[in-house]
Amino acid sequence: MSEKTGLSQDNPIMSRLRLALERELRASETVVWHGWQLGRLEPLSFGIYIFAIPWTAFSVMWTVLATGAIAISGDDGPGWIGWAFPLFGLPFIAIGLAMMARPFVPLFQKGRVLYVVTNERAMKLSMGRELAVETVPADRIGLIQRFEKRDGSGRLQLAVKIGRDSDGDRQTDYFAIGNVADVMGAQDALNRISVSTTATSAMAKGQASPLNS
Repeated sequence: MSEKTGLSQDNPIMSRLRLALERELRASETVVWHGWQLGRLEPLSFGIYIFAIPWTAFSVMWTVLATGAIAISGDDGPGWIGWAFPLFGLPFIAIGLAMMARPFVPLFQKGRVLYVVTNERAMKLSMGRELAVETVPADRIGLIQRFEKRDGSGRLQLAVKIGRDSDGDRQTDYFAIGNVADVMGAQDALNRISVSTTATSAMAKGQASPLNS
């Protein structure tokens, strides 16, 4: 077990993420909470099938019919250029299959995504073909929304930036934590570092202000 991170060892991919976390941490930085992405299917995510199934079925049917029409055209058919016509449907089939596979993504992410809250920031480390690290400083964490299930698991949505887009409309950027086993623990940790950062910032401003005579 690492004294700095407090994370116990498990499978090789999780070990690689722990090593990556050790490398990311600064000398004065310590982990106050961590959680692994749960490999749990969400029933609501299958709602995309309402659109994905007709999309995929139509794409397959169109490609099959186009292929059949080209195949029976005989030697006097459009030639190899004509075969590009049914091949045009393949990208649409791929999109449909991707939509149908989307609800199963959490199964792949299990043990491959690590969420961390330190005394200075929130982080997400994920391992796919390459390591990806997302980080948000504590002073950028704003409104926190918690979505919690009966067993205490759930996810968090953090507002990290509020500004204006190119049209002048209000725009908010978010950082997500979830789906983790102890979502309340994650929110408590974020609240603590947010309060600590605010107090430190106020103290620094106070020290920088001129003293009243």
